[in-house]
Amino acid sequence: MENFLEPLNRILVAVRDIGAHGGLMFQAHPSAETRQAGRELSEAADRFFNEFRVNEAIYRAVQSIDLVGADRETIVGVEKLLRDMRRAGVELVPVRRKQVVELANQIDRDSNEFAANIASSNRAVAAESSDALRGLPPDFLSSHSPGADGRIRISTKYPDLFPVMSYAADPELRRRLLHEFLNVAFPENLPVLDQLLGDRREFVRLLGYADYAQYAVEDKMTGRPQVVAEFLDRIAQLLDAPAKVDLARLLARKRKDLPGADELEDWDGRLWPGGYYATKIREEEYGVDMRRVREYLPYPAVRDGLFDLCRELFGLTFRPHTETPLWHPSVEAYDVERNGVPIGRCYFDFVPRPGKFNHAAQFDVRTGVIGSGLPQGALLCNFLSEQAPREHVRMEYRDVVTFFHEFGHLLHHLLSGDGRWLYTTMGFAEWDFIEAPSQLFEEWARDPATLARFARNPDTGETMPADLVARLKKSEAVGRAYGVLRQVFLATLSLEIYLRDPKGLDTSRLFREVYEKRLGVPYNPEYHWITSFGHLTGYSAIYYTYLWSAVIARDLLTPFEAKGSLTDRATAERYVTEVLAPGGSRPAAELVRRFLGRDYTFDAYERWVLAGTTSS
Repeated sequence: MENFLEPLNRILVAVRDIGAHGGLMFQAHPSAETRQAGRELSEAADRFFNEFRVNEAIYRAVQSIDLVGADRETIVGVEKLLRDMRRAGVELVPVRRKQVVELANQIDRDSNEFAANIASSNRAVAAESSDALRGLPPDFLSSHSPGADGRIRISTKYPDLFPVMSYAADPELRRRLLHEFLNVAFPENLPVLDQLLGDRREFVRLLGYADYAQYAVEDKMTGRPQVVAEFLDRIAQLLDAPAKVDLARLLARKRKDLPGADELEDWDGRLWPGGYYATKIREEEYGVDMRRVREYLPYPAVRDGLFDLCRELFGLTFRPHTETPLWHPSVEAYDVERNGVPIGRCYFDFVPRPGKFNHAAQFDVRTGVIGSGLPQGALLCNFLSEQAPREHVRMEYRDVVTFFHEFGHLLHHLLSGDGRWLYTTMGFAEWDFIEAPSQLFEEWARDPATLARFARNPDTGETMPADLVARLKKSEAVGRAYGVLRQVFLATLSLEIYLRDPKGLDTSRLFREVYEKRLGVPYNPEYHWITSFGHLTGYSAIYYTYLWSAVIARDLLTPFEAKGSLTDRATAERYVTEVLAPGGSRPAAELVRRFLGRDYTFDAYERWVLAGTTSS
C-alpha cells in the first residue's frame, strides 16, 4: 500500500490542485488571456483524470490491494476510487474506453464554454435620469452617477439587480432590467447546451445507462431518478396551495397602487422572493424597511462579525495574509487557525468585473490531504459595488445570508482538510448532501443574537434595534412557499432535461412547459433563462440537491434549538466532529445519524416551509 496507493494518491491530489488553480483563474482573473490559460490548465487536469479513470492496469492494481486490517477510511477511499473508475468506463473494451474519454473531454469543453458565455455577458439598461431610481437606497444612488450622456447605467450584476428589483418604484425600469437578466448568454448558449446534452447522452449510452439522469443520481443519497421525482412531487403538493396564497397576497398589495390591476407581473416580484411587492409587504405589515436594514450591514462589519462568530463556535482565527500576490486588488486572503493550529487559507473575491463568475460559490484552491498541504478555498461572489469604497459598501440582507451560505461550504472544506485520501475528502461526499452544511450555516445570519453582534450603522454607531431584528426574522416567511416552489421548478427542469432524449429536443420549450406546470403561471417567451442556468453543467440533473439538503439542514438545526442558542459551543464542537470533519469518509446519512442520534426526518423542514403562510 505504501509503495503504490500512497504515491498514486499524491499524484491525484497534485493534479486535482493544479486543475483547481486553473479553474479559479478561469472564473476570476481580470485578464482574458489569463482566464483562457486557466481554462486550458483546468481542462488539461480533467483530461488527465478522464484518462486515468479508464486505465485498466491501475484499476487491476487497485483491485489487488490487500485491505485486510486496513482502517475504514482507507477501505472507503479504495472503494470510491474503484467505483469512480467503473463509472468512467474502465471495464469497457479498449475501443469504447477511447470513445468515452473523448466524450468526457468534450463535455468538459462544453461546460466551460457555457460558463464563459455567462461570465462574459455585459448586459445593462440605462436610466434616463435619477427620477427613474426613485425608491433606491441613498448609498446606491451615490454610487450610480450619470455618464457623459446624462444617463445612468444599471447592470445585470447582483449589486445592481437585487436593489432595483426590490426597491425601484418605476416598474418600467424593473421590467427592462429583468428582461436583460433573463437573457444573459442568449442566444450563444442555446447551441452549447444542445451540444452538452447530446454529448452527455452519448457518454452514458456507451456506459450502459438509459439516460444521463440515471448516471448522475446513481452515487447520490437518492440513488434513482424516481426517488428524486417523488421527492419533488411531495414538496410541490405541500406548497401548491400556500404558493397561490403568496401570489394573491402580492397581487392584493399591488392593487393598493394600481386598483385595476388584474395580474402580477414577473418584475413585481413573481419570479423570486424579495421582489418589489414582497419588500413592500415586509415594510408595511412587519415594519421592516429593507433599505433601513441595509444601513446596518456594512461589509467590513459583517465579515468581522462572521469571523468573531467562528471563533466562538469553532475556535477559528482568521489572520490577514498579505505575502502572496493575488489576482485582483479587491481580493482578500486570510490564514485560518483552529485553537492556534494552522488549518488552511481562504480568499474572498466579492466585487463584480467583466469576465468574472457572476453568481456565488466556494471554489477549492487546494484539496487538503495529509502530506499534500493544508486546504484552501475561495469565495467568488458579487456582493460589493465596484463604484463604492469597500469600507462604505452596504450589503443587502439577502447577500449577508448568501455570504453565510458560501462560508458554510468553506468551513466544511477547511474543517475536513486533514484526511488521508483524495477519495474521502469533502469533494467526494454525496452531492445531494453537500448543500446541507451551507444551508445550515445560513441560520446564523437569521439568528437575532448573531445579528446583534455586527449589525451596526457606522455613520451613527447605532446597533440594529432588537425589535427590528425580531421582525426581520419573522418577515422572512413572506413569499417563502412560492420561493421554494420556484426551486422545485428548477430542480424538476434539471432532472427532466437529462431524462429526455436530446435529439430534436427544444430546450426553451421544455423550460416553459416545466415552468408553467410547476408554478402555475405563464412564462414570458421573451425570456431565455435557460441560457444562464449555470447549474445545468456542474450539477447537471441534480439541482434537487438544494431541496434535499435543506430537509437535512433543518433537522441538523434542531440540536442547537434544543439548547436554546445557536452559539452553544459543545453542540458546535459535536457538529464539527460528527458532520464536517469526516468529509467524504462516511455515508452522509451516517454522519447525520451520529449527530442527531436518529435518522433525519421531513418534519422540521415542513414546519419551516409552511411558517408564516397565513400570518403577519
